[in-house]
Amino acid sequence: MEQQKWEIHTIKKVIANSKYELKCTFENDVVKIFDFKPLLKKKGSMLEPLRSVDYFKKVFLEMGVPTWPNGYDICADVIYMQGKASKQLKKPAA
Repeated sequence: MEQQKWEIHTIKKVIANSKYELKCTFENDVVKIFDFKPLLKKKGSMLEPLRSVDYFKKVFLEMGVPTWPNGYDICADVIYMQGKASKQLKKPAA
């Protein structure tokens, strides 16, 4: 049985949109779109403020991890594994 290699990822840029998605650019320039809506169906006082789109868009990076002002965060590795790859336009060669 082949052992799966575990990698730790960090995010260098995060953008939240009105569809409750996070667009995350990782340290290796991979871009993933993470659908946050399933998490909003869970119970919990930390998630309550994130149900507001305006609050959801207040996401920022703390040590490479998407975080909100109330302290809620989500593991970058979860986003890397579960997010959908985004098609990035490659910059033309100079």
